[in-house]
Amino acid sequence: MDTKYFKIHTIADHIYHIEESAGACTSLIVGETQALLIDTGYGFEDLHKIVRGLTDLPLIVVNTHGHLDHTGGNYLFKEVYINYTDLPVYLWYQSVEKPKFLEKFKKDYGDKINDIWPEDFDENAYLNKKALHLVPLENHQQFDLGGRSVEAVFLPGHTKGSVVFLDHKSGLLFAGDDISKTVWIQFDHSATLEEYKSGLDRLRNYPITGIVTSHLTDVFPKHLIDWIMLAMMHAKPEKSRLFVHPRTGQKALFYREKVTGIENVHSIRLVYPGEVLVG
Repeated sequence: MDTKYFKIHTIADHIYHIEESAGACTSLIVGETQALLIDTGYGFEDLHKIVRGLTDLPLIVVNTHGHLDHTGGNYLFKEVYINYTDLPVYLWYQSVEKPKFLEKFKKDYGDKINDIWPEDFDENAYLNKKALHLVPLENHQQFDLGGRSVEAVFLPGHTKGSVVFLDHKSGLLFAGDDISKTVWIQFDHSATLEEYKSGLDRLRNYPITGIVTSHLTDVFPKHLIDWIMLAMMHAKPEKSRLFVHPRTGQKALFYREKVTGIENVHSIRLVYPGEVLVG
């Protein structure tokens, strides 16, 4: 049931990774009595309709963090769980950053903008869309879907309120933007590197069989976490280069750690705060 704007990847039994044309992915875990949707993408198109094409079970919706590419479609659902630590981030992106995203997309795509949103896309209506009801998410909260349980694990890193979700039946960890081959931890609302390292170290004790990220369709092995921790250990200003965020203009440092033994991962790219290189 792929469409122009969504592509469905079945990554495990009753688990779907939904890739939207704008570059974000959401994940749907279907149990015997309920289903859980992780993130809602940009919300340019009707994700709710796609989800309902996959399951008609009662639906729980959660956010991994407050950025627009993970929460833009919240308005399509009656209620959404989010770590309230990220509420300021969510509100900032909904009010201040949202129009900047639209302008950046129009600049980047030009006359191909309908590749990511429909011809009748109403920018003003979209800018005014808000979540209907946000519910506070608790650390280690368990969602019983019937025959499978999904645990919310707070992992401050990409943002201070970032959350990852472990499906205990499959062992898959849905990591949002906290764990991937590119790690962005340079924002003012990111956790410190030490907080992030501590969280990753705790996470290594969980029975993880694979890692699912929000902007890629691969399922990565658990030891991707070890490579990220190694990259943070080796990253130094003198080994890094200047990075300027393409939308915000924020300056940070960029470090690349070569990786071996993981399919489709040649390096870990770490964007982190520090003394900005000059010249």
